[in-house]
Amino acid sequence: MIINLSEIQIAEIKRIIQKELFIKGIEPTDEFLFIHCFSKTHKETVYYHLFKENDTLIIRCYARVFDNIALSVMIRRAAKNVIEYLVNQTGLQNTIYIENGIEFKL
Repeated sequence: MIINLSEIQIAEIKRIIQKELFIKGIEPTDEFLFIHCFSKTHKETVYYHLFKENDTLIIRCYARVFDNIALSVMIRRAAKNVIEYLVNQTGLQNTIYIENGIEFKL
């Protein structure tokens, strides 16, 4: 289920992510907040899906990070900062970060 966020909150999420990645677009869909990013340094596309399920904040990330530790660190740091911001804004304490189908602890 999509997280209901204000324009100000979406702008703050954009600011947080732009510290690490170039944002090509943010689009709320019926199911999640879709964030399309690009790492200029690594020449890779990164996609984030933000949504909540059973009072749990979930950030799913899709990126080609299998052989790129530096990019993996960047996208996890951006996700961690977004999670911290949204926990403070929404009060959702349970969080899950999933990168390419694998759950990670941030």
